[in-house]
Amino acid sequence: MADGTLFCALHGTLELHPWYDPATADADPYILFHARSQTHRWLAPPDDGRPEAGLWGMNDAGLDPLDEGSRRLWFQVSHQPPAVPRRAVPAQQMLDCAGAVADRVGRLGLEAAQLLVPLQDLPPGPDEGSYGDLVSALPWFAELPDQARTAVVVSLASGTGTEAADAAPAMAERLREIRQQVFTDIAAAPGRDAAQGLTPGIPDFAGAEREREGHRATFEGHLAEWSYDAIGWLMAFLCEAAIEQGVRAPVVATVRLSPRPGE
Repeated sequence: MADGTLFCALHGTLELHPWYDPATADADPYILFHARSQTHRWLAPPDDGRPEAGLWGMNDAGLDPLDEGSRRLWFQVSHQPPAVPRRAVPAQQMLDCAGAVADRVGRLGLEAAQLLVPLQDLPPGPDEGSYGDLVSALPWFAELPDQARTAVVVSLASGTGTEAADAAPAMAERLREIRQQVFTDIAAAPGRDAAQGLTPGIPDFAGAEREREGHRATFEGHLAEWSYDAIGWLMAFLCEAAIEQGVRAPVVATVRLSPRPGE
């Protein structure tokens, strides 16, 4: 997989709408994701020198067989170098588009979401503009009822390196420092891996290497709601906290529903 690539995967159970025909060209996940990106001006236009570069260029997308593995939909885009000062990792935007496609093709019982982010391709050092993006989104989650809060486990894996695990304490502290109600009751969960058993895996992190405990940071807590917005916000925040701690490697963020007692 080339540098600069963002890869998003949605896992769960999917019941296709009766009217949806995946063989129809206009209904292909690639076309649907492309169209959704255009509605928000997140798709990069042709390289014609204009400053409005967009967030990404389309690469690929697909619908996985419904009787194989846990992954149902996946999307791959090429991250575009920013033409303006860097903003937050576009996890919320990716999850918005991915969720919109899922809703268009059927009813997805979302169990986990994953996002590969090439942190090594972003400008070095912390960026207050990025945190500003995340903080400005907090009012959207402020009035959600307590009943919407959902127990989740989240992992940030750095492949064969230990960067994410080394940064875990500082990442958790950063979440606690900022007054936010998106991810609360935060506790380290070093013995768990939110990505365990999710198949197919993220392409850059396959096999036993990414299962090593020392190569990921894992937390448990409560998400404000089980939504693409909240999942994307949490992914972006963890990536920004990792960047702040000097993580300069591709990472995979996985947010997963915590199993209920007895499961």
